[in-house]
Amino acid sequence: MYVPVGVATPRAVVFVLHGGGGESLNVATVGENPLAVFRTVADREGFVVVYPEGLPAEDRQGRAGWSDCRGDNSVASGADDIGFLTALVESFGVTYELPASNLFMAGGSNGAQMTQAFAFHHPELLGAVASSAGSLPASPLPGPCANGPVRPIPILLTHGTADTQMPYDGGCVANVGGACNRGLVLSAEATRDRWLTINGLGDATPVETTVERDASDGGAAHRFTYTGPAPVEWWRLDGAGHAPPSRTVRVESNRVTGTQNGDIEFAEVAWAFFEQRLPPG
Repeated sequence: MYVPVGVATPRAVVFVLHGGGGESLNVATVGENPLAVFRTVADREGFVVVYPEGLPAEDRQGRAGWSDCRGDNSVASGADDIGFLTALVESFGVTYELPASNLFMAGGSNGAQMTQAFAFHHPELLGAVASSAGSLPASPLPGPCANGPVRPIPILLTHGTADTQMPYDGGCVANVGGACNRGLVLSAEATRDRWLTINGLGDATPVETTVERDASDGGAAHRFTYTGPAPVEWWRLDGAGHAPPSRTVRVESNRVTGTQNGDIEFAEVAWAFFEQRLPPG
């Protein structure tokens, strides 16, 4: 947990979920991971950041992962992560006397999938969610994972068009060795469309904004804003790979994660989206 100096009554609490094989301390280390930028934003904006940690998954040498909505993910721990996160979110709401409108969740990769899974189960506990490189499962578990949330929830999604780990066009997640043992996911665009339907925005015409600040990355960042009571903000990152987009924490290009987008800062765009959901006053 990170509480900015001098903040006794935070404006909000943001729960940030690491990706598969990650650890909460690693993603919370400033300068080492794009998800740690939430701490920098928190210093400026006066909110608390919580970095939960999942349990070890079967083939990750004891490193942590999340059991999300994938029904065909054979390497997940199988833990009741929905129950764990529910208790965590509720406890922080009580501790800081904050309503659900001031509680938010964000994640990258497996953490993004877990964020969406939690939103499917408990949209009433959060004001909004944000996802970096996370897609919905092609073969979801029964119940809320298959049926969707009982009410809309604002969501921001970012995804690189050259992401092969959470394939932009859908398919096997991080298909190491060709076994497809992490399950199949929908495409990034199908994931977006599912959320548009959930949030009653299937016929909405988006407003597009293009951001091109880093000419050395794979291409521009395109924001598509779908406005409504539960808005959807979708970022298509042209030529980008799997790492969360960041201008301040750069991930070197490699054959596994590809080229990181440097036009936007995931933590900044997520907080800007969250802040719009805060009640006035």
